[in-house]
Amino acid sequence: MISKRLIPLFLLKGRRLVKGKQFRDFVDVGDPLSQAMIYDAQGADEIIIVDIEASEKGRIINTDIINKMINNCNLPIAGGGGIKSIEDARRCFESGVDKIIVNTHAVLDPVLVKGLADEFGSQSVVVSLDVKKNNSGKYGVYVMAGKQMVDTELQPMIERFIEYGAGEILITSIDREGTLQGFDYDLYREIGNTVTVPLIFSGGAGCYDDMVKLFKETDCDACAIGKMLYLRDYDIVRIKSYLKWEKILMRES
Repeated sequence: MISKRLIPLFLLKGRRLVKGKQFRDFVDVGDPLSQAMIYDAQGADEIIIVDIEASEKGRIINTDIINKMINNCNLPIAGGGGIKSIEDARRCFESGVDKIIVNTHAVLDPVLVKGLADEFGSQSVVVSLDVKKNNSGKYGVYVMAGKQMVDTELQPMIERFIEYGAGEILITSIDREGTLQGFDYDLYREIGNTVTVPLIFSGGAGCYDDMVKLFKETDCDACAIGKMLYLRDYDIVRIKSYLKWEKILMRES
């Protein structure tokens, strides 16, 4: 049995971390370095940090912030935001990230994923997809931090990214993101058989049992959580203890 991972998800806006609801109404939740050090000490398996404005503003994530996190933490860090070329990715790797996160520019130009995987290895390329259910009950993919829908079906897109060498897939439910109302399990059932690489699920975690249900009812490899950590009285130590008590095999820190 593969051990599960618990991953704090950092949304970066400027030099501060923010959390919102359904990709809107963001509030400041702290400094990325201090938060990273807290979750590192608590035993998080890794951290994902994404600049939510980078693609829209035509830049990449602030690599100085990443470098400070790397120099003060021992856990792996995956970073992204605005990466649209091998050179952009190289700048992120030079700052110390273990993996890069690609979203908007990968969706708009899927061949980018192949180039990144060929250059840096599949194990270091994570494709992030922001997904929302439309009026007909089908899931659409959005770019530019959830502002723009693309005319591409979800499952074929995932299959293409895996074919091009994506090492992991991160799926975020826009409908559930920041609601603290539990994951979109229907979304997982929609894509579960499609994903043949490690899958990280995000959007909606609000209590211990949301994660228990996710890990027990799906083959999801990791859970990315944000608001539950920042704005409720939970921490990594207690979450992992609860999951282990529920007989879920967690990765040892």
